[in-house]
Amino acid sequence: MVAAPMSIKVTYQDGVFVPLEHVKRLRPGQRCTVFSDEELAEIRVTLGWLKAAEQGFQFWNNAADDVYDEM
Repeated sequence: MVAAPMSIKVTYQDGVFVPLEHVKRLRPGQRCTVFSDEELAEIRVTLGWLKAAEQGFQFWNNAADDVYDEM
């Protein structure tokens, strides 16, 4: 079972990332990835560019190319 993505704010204190709010869906020992605000901003920009470029590859959406979709 894959958990739905979640986003929480944390602070770094004494070598530990501490949540700034109560976290309900996280199990003890579960690993998480923490991004800084700058990294999140960069990810948003990158996703925006990828979405904009997506239209340039629409020519690959055809019946002759469908065989490669399963690879």
